[in-house]
Amino acid sequence: MRRIVLTLCAALGLATPTNAEPDVPAASVRVLRVEGAAVDVRRAAEDVEETLKTIHNSGGLNRFTTLKTRLDALHRMTVSARMAVDVAVEEMGTVPAE
Repeated sequence: MRRIVLTLCAALGLATPTNAEPDVPAASVRVLRVEGAAVDVRRAAEDVEETLKTIHNSGGLNRFTTLKTRLDALHRMTVSARMAVDVAVEEMGTVPAE
């Protein structure tokens, strides 16, 4: 019982804000958000690709609702990524290369 209490106290002590890592610059957070959004777009595009391959290989037209759902998800992820880039550009005061 004593070991459990000591382990619990040690775990709670490590989780306190005083032991947290130092503050990360806002620009780094924005870049990480942009990278995360890019990963989401890639995954959504891979889902669309997988659905298109399934439709092609089946020879039928029975998966168009799935394709529409996946395309909508890709669109949402693309808009989200664009917004993340726009916020990062505004905050960092840089202009992206076109």
